[in-house]
Amino acid sequence: MDKVAKIFSSRKIVTYHKVEQMNNLSKHFQLFDKNSIAVTVDDGDISFYNYMFPLLKQRNIPAILFIITELIDTNIPFWWDELVYLLGDAEGEKKVWEVKSWLNKDRVEYLEKLRELSDKPRLEQVQLTTEQLLEMQQAGVIIANHSHTHPMFDKCTAEELKQELQNSKAFFQKHGLNGYELLAYPNGNVNLLAEEIAKQEGIKYAFLFDHQLSDLSGNPYRISRLSVTDQISIGKMRFILSGFHSKLLPLRKKLYNMLKR
Repeated sequence: MDKVAKIFSSRKIVTYHKVEQMNNLSKHFQLFDKNSIAVTVDDGDISFYNYMFPLLKQRNIPAILFIITELIDTNIPFWWDELVYLLGDAEGEKKVWEVKSWLNKDRVEYLEKLRELSDKPRLEQVQLTTEQLLEMQQAGVIIANHSHTHPMFDKCTAEELKQELQNSKAFFQKHGLNGYELLAYPNGNVNLLAEEIAKQEGIKYAFLFDHQLSDLSGNPYRISRLSVTDQISIGKMRFILSGFHSKLLPLRKKLYNMLKR
């Protein structure tokens, strides 16, 4: 069974983002070997190459890395990190969640205005290089599509969505990367328009960020994933993989809302 087929045959697809604790991650992977867990990672943070890739390669664990193509070979920061940098931690973190609910053009304009008004030096971040992507692809990591600039797909127009996917496709084709047809919706946000445009632009499978077990017979453009971090304990990881954690979350949210009244 090839690596893509193995990933799609699992109901337990986990999603990481930034990696900070390699030792704990190694413990997770010992569990994954035993339970055939499919690993996906969103955004393409450089920490994937530095910390997770060596472990995946050592243990021969299949994985998909979803990249933001605009950022490759640059020092451009993730836009949400830049927002926190410009506004400060407390206000910035709150604002990130707020702007994710805005129309995409309003988010872009807001960030541009913040940059113009700020007297702080431009934030730079080390991003992955094409050379590193090709190295990882050669070693078996599937380099896949997380859009060109990471907008919220449910807040984009049809034209914006087409441009995002066409730009990312051009990058994949130019550099000989083979995973364009696999898309992780940024932030997991999707609506019917985004799903239709994805189909039109040649996407074959698209992933959510909904913290649910995957339905093997479900919509290939709404593939569920479980949200995890490298910092959670083995006990909590087992609980998440069992599916019970996902069932408890709505109940906890409901209780929290009741207590707030």
